[in-house]
Amino acid sequence: MKMRTKVAATTVAGVMAAGLAAPAWAASPFEAVLDEYSEPAADPGEFRDVLDRWVSADQLDDVLVVVTPGTDDTGLGPRTAGLVADHDARIVKYPGSFWPVSSGSTGALLPFFAPTYDASKNVAVDANLAIMAAMRGTGRVVVYTGYSQGSDALGDAAERAAADGLLDGDTLVLLVSDPRGPWGLKSGLEKIPFHTPIMALIGAQSNGARDPGKTGDAEVVQVIVKGDPVANWQWNPLRPVSSLLVDLAGFITIHGSTGPYTYAHLENLELEKTLYSAEGNTRYEVYDTYHPLALLNAMIAAALGIEVDEAQLAEWDRQAEFFYPMQDVAPETADPGVGVVTEKPEGRHTLHDAAGRAVESEPSAAGEYEGRHRAEEVETVVDVPTPSTPNAVAPAVRQGDPVGGAPRSESAADAAPADDAGPTDGDPIQVGAPTDQTAPTGVVTPS
Repeated sequence: MKMRTKVAATTVAGVMAAGLAAPAWAASPFEAVLDEYSEPAADPGEFRDVLDRWVSADQLDDVLVVVTPGTDDTGLGPRTAGLVADHDARIVKYPGSFWPVSSGSTGALLPFFAPTYDASKNVAVDANLAIMAAMRGTGRVVVYTGYSQGSDALGDAAERAAADGLLDGDTLVLLVSDPRGPWGLKSGLEKIPFHTPIMALIGAQSNGARDPGKTGDAEVVQVIVKGDPVANWQWNPLRPVSSLLVDLAGFITIHGSTGPYTYAHLENLELEKTLYSAEGNTRYEVYDTYHPLALLNAMIAAALGIEVDEAQLAEWDRQAEFFYPMQDVAPETADPGVGVVTEKPEGRHTLHDAAGRAVESEPSAAGEYEGRHRAEEVETVVDVPTPSTPNAVAPAVRQGDPVGGAPRSESAADAAPADDAGPTDGDPIQVGAPTDQTAPTGVVTPS
C-alpha cells in the first residue's frame, strides 16, 4: 500500500479513537484505494447470476465483487458476467500480459515490449493487497475472484494478506482456473524435465502448487472445470504427444473459450464433486464437461456450419475418452505436497459478516454423480479395429465400467494386451473407433 493511504487510514483511526467526528474527506478511505487500483465494472449485458452458489441471498445486495482478469482479458466479458451480474463490482488494474505471447492491456504494439508474466502478476498482487487492506473492517462481504493469471495473482495476494491479518471473516477468495491448484498447470509442469529454466526464460516462476495452509482460516474456493489444462493438467509420461494434444484442445475449447460448456456457463455444467484441503480453509469444486477432443470436434463443426446435437457430442465424448481417458481430479491425483480430503473438515468453510454471523450459503454439494463418461446400463459392443486385428471387437461395456475397459487414470493403450493394443503416440492420432453413429460429413477428428 502506498504511503498516502497509510497516512489517511492512520489519521482516521486516530480521530475516531479521540471521539471526534471524522472529516468528510475521510468518510470512506477505501473508495480512494478502489479508484487507484481498480475501475468500476461495465454492465455485463446478459447474465445469469451464479454468485449465490457461494454467498447467501440476504448478503448479495451489499456484496462487493473484485475481479482480477486473466491474461489479455478485460474481465468484463461473458466469462465473469455471472459473477459480476448487477452487483457492485470492480476490475483490478494490471497489465494482464505474458511476454512474448500477449500484450494484455498494456497497449504495447508487440508482445515483445510487454511485461513478463511474473512482472504483470506482481502488479495484480500489490493491487489486491492494497484493496484488501482498505476493505478490512468495513463490514461488507467482499468476494475477490480471479481467472487464470488473475487467479494466480489473487491466490498469492491472499496468502500474504492472511499472514498480515488483512482478511476478515466477511471475505471470500474465489480462484477460478488457478494454475497453482493441486491439479494445475504449475504442479503438472514439475513432472516435465527442464521446465524450470524454460519457464525462467519467459519470465514465469516455477512455484508449483500453492499451500492452502498459508491462507489460514480465510475462506477460499477453487473452481475447476475438468479438461482445462490450467486447472486440470493432463500428463501421461508414456503418452506425451497425446497428453499435449489433449491439453492444447482443452486450452482452446475450455480455458480460452466462452462457449456453453466452459467457465462462462457454470450453470450448464454438472458439479461432480467437492473436495477440501486438509490444512487451511480451501474447498475445491470440480465441474464436469465434455472431453476436450469432443469439444474440439464441435468447434470445428461449428466453423464449418454443421449443427451438432447433444447425442453426437456425447458420442464424440465417448470416443475421445476411449482414446485418452481423462485423469481424475481426486485426493490421490493431487500434488503430493497438498493434502486433499473428501469430507468437509468440522468447523471450517463458513463465511461470516462483521457481527460474526454465518452468511454463506451451503457449499455446493455434488451428491451421487453419474458423470458424462459412464457407460449406459445396457451392454454395448464397441468395435475397436487395430492395426494387428482390424476386425477385433472389444469386450462389452457394462454400467460402472470405465469406457474402453481401462481405468481413467491410465490410457487404454497401456491397459490392453500387447497384441491388441489401442492407439499409442506412435500411431496416427484418431479420436476413438468408428461406430454406427459416425461424425457428420466434413467433421474431421484430430489427426
